[in-house]
Amino acid sequence: MTTLATWRTALEAADIGGEQLRLDYTRCAKFIRDRDTGPYVGVRVLAPLALQPHLLAGLAFANRTDDLADAGNSRLAQARRADWLAQARRGASDDSCPYPIVQAFVNSITVRGLCPSWMRRLLDAAELKPDFAGFADEAEFGQYVDRYTWPLLMCSAGLQYQGGPSDEAARTWRAYADFAQRLDFLNDLRADLEAGRLCLPADALTEHAVARSDLEQSRDTPDVRALLQDMCDRTHAALKEARGVLEVCDPGQLIAARSLLARQERQLNDIRSSRTRILHRPVGFHPATMLRTMLGALLK
Repeated sequence: MTTLATWRTALEAADIGGEQLRLDYTRCAKFIRDRDTGPYVGVRVLAPLALQPHLLAGLAFANRTDDLADAGNSRLAQARRADWLAQARRGASDDSCPYPIVQAFVNSITVRGLCPSWMRRLLDAAELKPDFAGFADEAEFGQYVDRYTWPLLMCSAGLQYQGGPSDEAARTWRAYADFAQRLDFLNDLRADLEAGRLCLPADALTEHAVARSDLEQSRDTPDVRALLQDMCDRTHAALKEARGVLEVCDPGQLIAARSLLARQERQLNDIRSSRTRILHRPVGFHPATMLRTMLGALLK
C-alpha cells in the first residue's frame, strides 16, 4: 500500500517524463475519476505509487473502449466508435494518434512490457460487440469472456506485472474475468434489458420456465426468483475461482485485489438479498461501504 501522495509525485515515481506525456496521463486519471470514483480512489490509495499512472491509463483505455462499444448503433455512435478503433490501432504502431488516453496506454504497455495482443484483441472484440444480443448457453457466455472480458481486464490488470503476466497469472485472471462479468450482468440486468440485451443464458430461462417478458416487466414470481437465485449461485461459484488472483497478483497489488474482491462479494450478497428488486435498479455502494472494505483489506 502507499500513502496518498500528490499526482505529480506519482508521475515522478513512475518515471513519466515530458510535459505532453504527463498531460496524457493526467487526462486518464481525470477520466477515471469523473467516470467512477471507486476505481480511482482504489488505485490512488492502495496501489504502489509507481504503478498508479500505468493502472489508471489501462483503466481509462479499457473503459473508454467499453463505453463506445456499448453506445449502440446510431449513426453518431458508429462514427465515434469507428474513429476510436481506427485511431487506437494506429496508436499501437506509431505516435500519431490524437487521443491522450491511447498515447498514455501505449506508453504504459511499452514500459511495462504488456503484450500488445491484449490491446488488439480488445479492439477487435469491441468492433463486434454492438451486435451482441445475448447468450444461448454457458458455452456462449464463456466465449464472450474469452473474446471480450478477458482482454478488457488484462489491458488494466496486466500492467501490474513488469514484463507482462505469466501464463499462469493470465489464466487466473481469466477466472476472475468470468466472475466479474457474471456479477456485472446481474447488476446491470435492468439497463441491459432496456438496451435490448438479455445477458443471462437463454437456456437458464427455459430451465426455470421464465419468459424474457417476465424480466422486462419485473415480475416477482417464484420462477423469476429461482432464476435469479441460480444466477447468484453460479456467480458465487465463480467467485471461489476468482480468489486465485490473490495468489498471483503483484505483491504491491495484494491489498487492492483483496479490497476489490471484498467489495464485489458484498455486492453479490446484496443482489442475492434484493431478490427481484435487481430487476428495477442496480445495487450500488455508499462511499462509507467502500471505505469499510478498503480498511478491512488493510487490516487482514
